[in-house]
Amino acid sequence: MKPGARTPGRADAPARGRARGRAVRAALWPCACSLLLLCASVRPCFGQEVGTAPEHSPFQDIITHQAFTLFAGRYAGAAGAAGTGARPGLMVGGRLDVRLSGALGLTATFAEASTSRLQINSSGDTAKVMGNLDLKLLSADLGFTLNLTGDKTWHHLAPYVTIGAGLTLPSARVVDPGGFELGTGFSVAASLGTRIYLSRSFALRLEARDLYYRYTFPLSFFDRPFAAHADGSPVLSNSVGDREWYQNYIFWVGLSYGFNF
Repeated sequence: MKPGARTPGRADAPARGRARGRAVRAALWPCACSLLLLCASVRPCFGQEVGTAPEHSPFQDIITHQAFTLFAGRYAGAAGAAGTGARPGLMVGGRLDVRLSGALGLTATFAEASTSRLQINSSGDTAKVMGNLDLKLLSADLGFTLNLTGDKTWHHLAPYVTIGAGLTLPSARVVDPGGFELGTGFSVAASLGTRIYLSRSFALRLEARDLYYRYTFPLSFFDRPFAAHADGSPVLSNSVGDREWYQNYIFWVGLSYGFNF
């Protein structure tokens, strides 16, 4: 097959990829909103027990309105259908929380993952593996947090859910021969976690996060025989769109300091 020639049915793949992306995004936001509404409906259940002395109640007031967290954890990256996406690695960063009301808060998160990815040279007649490339992956987002126990802790616990959106990008731009690069992309993040209060100002934070963003594959991944495939098939089959969304799970632990400004 001549370089640059498109395989049968390949013309429909971009449309399939875009349609799949729109469908996923359309399903994601209603689910997120439903989760927030459900949590909000449960909120009245968490209140001071009638007749219980404050010092003996499992509920204690959170007296700070802002908190900054330093965290570290595992970025379980999704390499994607071509294997060229960011792989698992260590992630570190910081998070700023501002309480807007009893249950609702605003959060800003910045993180850096030390990861790597596979490089493929698809510029010639045959696509070949070049090797692994170490990279720093940066992620920043803004979001809203719903504190499930409002402005109180329950047995020193303050569980929450967060929905946010931002950008994910590598610290340096590298374009592989053939056109693939891990570029700047819009991302959506959903988190579930809890703070475990050690004192009035300090808390241990545990969080699981799903960072959702898109890879864009060059057409050369679909019309060049791949040397790593014994049957001579290309890097990607026609069933894969040239734009695909992937979930990247993150698990981290951090130390929070609460303050009033």
